[in-house]
Amino acid sequence: MNGLFNGTSVKKLLGWRIGEEEEKFAEKAVETLVKKLKKKNGGVGTLEDLEYALAHPGSHSKCVALPKSQDGRLQVSHRKGLPHVIYCRVWRWPDLQSHQELRPIPECLYPHDHNNKTPYVCINPYHYQRLDPTRVGCPLQLFATDFFSCWFETSFIFFSLISPSWKDDPFYFSVYCWLFTVMLGTNGYDITVKHPIIIQFT
Repeated sequence: MNGLFNGTSVKKLLGWRIGEEEEKFAEKAVETLVKKLKKKNGGVGTLEDLEYALAHPGSHSKCVALPKSQDGRLQVSHRKGLPHVIYCRVWRWPDLQSHQELRPIPECLYPHDHNNKTPYVCINPYHYQRLDPTRVGCPLQLFATDFFSCWFETSFIFFSLISPSWKDDPFYFSVYCWLFTVMLGTNGYDITVKHPIIIQFT
């Protein structure tokens, strides 16, 4: 009887699944979740809380959280992944690539982040927002993206050389000036233009 009830719950939850890929994996992932939420001390929140969140996207919904494993990942079939990523793929973004694309909403009590010191992690897919994929990456990548987009959005840039030793390396000098400007929070350079350089992009 319990198995039949679990099967009904799984079917109902799969009704909200987004995308047609990896159907078997999604089914196994939902089965795993149903079993865990049915256990005593299996997590925080109920199947009903999850069903409400899926049926009312955008509405205020409760956390549905699983106990954290030792490595933070959940095993489904023969694959391991971060639980919130697995269930965000099932119910919201099938093309989700990484946890770095997700940010928890402020109302989430058990978010997947370094501030969460509880033994639980929330898997409610509506407790996460997806970041712009073009802005996801390590700080160096973000720096490079911002830096070069700044350059290419402008048709030409004027720089001046304040010392003869910079004359042979205008690119390095321009990087230096840009960093200097960013650090000072200013909008331009208060220097005397001795050797203007025009960099034209076509």
